[in-house]
Amino acid sequence: MADISRRAVLGGTGKLAVAAGVGTRLGRTARPAWRRPEPDWAALARQLHGRLLRPGEPGYAVASIPYNRRYADVRPAGVAMCADVADVRTALRWARHYGVPFAARSGGHSYGGYSASRGLVISLARMNSVRVDAGSMTVTLGPGARNRDLYAGLAGTGVAVPSGRCPTVGISGLLLGGGFGFSSRHLGLTCDRLLETEVVTASGTVLRVSPQEHADLFWACQGGGGGNFGINAGFTLRATEVGDVSVYEIEWEWRNAAAALGAVLELMATAPDSLSCRVGLGVSGGGPATGGPAQRSASALGLYFGPAHELAELLAPVLAAAPPSRRLIEDRTYLAAQAMLAHNVPFDRFASKSRFLPRPLPGRGIETAIRWLERWPGSSNPGGAGVTIFAWGGAINRVAPAATAFVHRDAAFLMDCETTWTASDDQRVVCAGLDWVQGIYGALARYGQRQAYQNFIDPALRDWRAAYYGENLPRLIRVKHRYDPDDAFRFAQSIPE
Repeated sequence: MADISRRAVLGGTGKLAVAAGVGTRLGRTARPAWRRPEPDWAALARQLHGRLLRPGEPGYAVASIPYNRRYADVRPAGVAMCADVADVRTALRWARHYGVPFAARSGGHSYGGYSASRGLVISLARMNSVRVDAGSMTVTLGPGARNRDLYAGLAGTGVAVPSGRCPTVGISGLLLGGGFGFSSRHLGLTCDRLLETEVVTASGTVLRVSPQEHADLFWACQGGGGGNFGINAGFTLRATEVGDVSVYEIEWEWRNAAAALGAVLELMATAPDSLSCRVGLGVSGGGPATGGPAQRSASALGLYFGPAHELAELLAPVLAAAPPSRRLIEDRTYLAAQAMLAHNVPFDRFASKSRFLPRPLPGRGIETAIRWLERWPGSSNPGGAGVTIFAWGGAINRVAPAATAFVHRDAAFLMDCETTWTASDDQRVVCAGLDWVQGIYGALARYGQRQAYQNFIDPALRDWRAAYYGENLPRLIRVKHRYDPDDAFRFAQSIPE
């Protein structure tokens, strides 16, 4: 796939930015055009049990906009707010009959805007049920359920499934791309808990998919990425009992950033699976966009499946190596811990680039990251920019790379480089930020593997097929050919047919 140009990712300032999330598929061979009847939107509205939202109607503005406002100009001609599986079939068949470009959307958090469309968005947001069966230790989810719905549904049950950090992320996309969160080192990925899923294929057929039925498609749904094989209309996951846990959040002044990051990474390289960690270096403000001084910080937070006094002992070497400016270590219920660790700040417009690391970032790599953060060009987005490193391993790596479609089973850490901006920033600010994130990503490349996290999907990534799927790609292509031979589910980084 050819690289997307800098202009293409400014969010509405170039044709490629539009195409990245809509009917035109970058890097894929264009199909011959043929005549289709004029789309009958009124007919679709009549057939739905839910609602069809058109531009200008109440609810359309909220339902149509993607999470990453970088693609805010990509608005659909209609949003089918599906009430049930029958609506999903109806909307899909209607779009295919009229040749209308479509995209399915659960939480809408695709980093690359791939759940946006200028045609029809098939929204699963209203199908957000959560049912817990403590007897069978299973959780059944509607395809529109988000992390916040899952947390609410699990409250008071004493059971959990590993899920993500951001409350508004859809479980569907999270699971289909792997599904990593603060409990994953201890409980595994979300996709590793999948028992069964319901899939609506391009023909409108509804399949019950499990290890016993359509086992190849079941395998592909465990990390093969959303939007590739069909529309998943429900999930059943294996739950586990959980008790109280403990949490921590530590902050350091910038002058202690190198020592803090080094100590945290050294700890997590040998830490028990029951301890998780997200450690980050961040910067905001500064540059011509704000005119003020830049604010820089270092922080770490995470979860421990054990009491706070044990957690404090584990963290003691970190606290000794770099005196914190703020620290919190305390006991919480499991669900209260998820709320405390949640990421609730929207990024507005952002670009993200990920890479798996086989070992802790060494001192030279840490200094490189710090130097790059100190020359971030700035933007008006308070989210700023940063380098975040998540501890990997544990239960994640006890699953063989080929056992599921999720191939990333031998890393020690996951690194993410990110920059943000707003609609008020001019093109020079945006371009400078995009150049910066590409630069820091390249500067740190020597310390990483050639693999990237498909849920941090990156439209500018060159060798994305190998980076996301590795040796599992040929098998995924076979599954694609079997269940979507016409390549109806198609976007810039979809599994090729």
